Amino acid sequence: MDKAMAAREIILLGALAEARAAALGAGIEIIALKGAALIELGIYQPGERGMTDADVLLRPKDLPAFEEILKTLGYEPMPNSADAWLKPSPNNAPPAILDVHTGLWHIKDTDELFKWGLEPGPAGLALNLADLFIHAAAHPLLNHGELTPRNLEDCARIALHAPSDGEKFWAALTRKVDFYRLRPVLWPVIKRLAPGPLAVPASALAALTPRGPEKIKAAFFEKAAKKHSTVLEYLLPALHRPGLLVKYAVPEKRFMLRRYGAVSLTLYLLRPLKLILALFRR
Repeated sequence: MDKAMAAREIILLGALAEARAAALGAGIEIIALKGAALIELGIYQPGERGMTDADVLLRPKDLPAFEEILKTLGYEPMPNSADAWLKPSPNNAPPAILDVHTGLWHIKDTDELFKWGLEPGPAGLALNLADLFIHAAAHPLLNHGELTPRNLEDCARIALHAPSDGEKFWAALTRKVDFYRLRPVLWPVIKRLAPGPLAVPASALAALTPRGPEKIKAAFFEKAAKKHSTVLEYLLPALHRPGLLVKYAVPEKRFMLRRYGAVSLTLYLLRPLKLILALFRR
């Protein structure tokens, strides 16, 4: 265990607990994502994984009220970020950072997760293991265009955390992957984990294997899993959900204010150009 890492994670989890309690007092549900969720559920112990911020998810309609709550708790918008809020810490310690999300790129309707994807956890409502696995597998590819060893370790630990022989976990996972049409996205993860300690059931492996035109999409995700490229980082989300292409080019007003500090026709016209330049700079 890394003691400095554990101390940082404990501070972030404390910040999350404070924000969650204040949100619940206002009738707002928030759930932990990524590292915060994995530690809260005991899949990792503090000091094992590492966190720079605590990611949370809430319904889009609750965002304005939750941001006001964060302000009352001493948070301020993090510079050059559309989603993160930070709270200065005493004695020159790193600030507490909450990364606030109202959507996940693998799913179109956030409310679906709040209706069907949650269960009681040690610190409040939490994603069930199947949805947590899907997020852990899809997020690095859809948001960053890559798949790292730590991402694979996260997914393996989630699956191995399933109770009993994991039969219910794999059944729920295959149903959700089929419903969200995520086979091409998750296949690079499944194919890498299947030969290892997971022992993916043959029926689940067959159900998760891309079929027909999905194989073409899966080839792009596999390419990103082998090696990151900036082009794929921007292409893969639109390949999975074409509507995201519009969000890239014409973001919401809130995003423009947080990222650029203003909203104007000129900034909107320059946005596609900025994206193209980013492809060549990185």
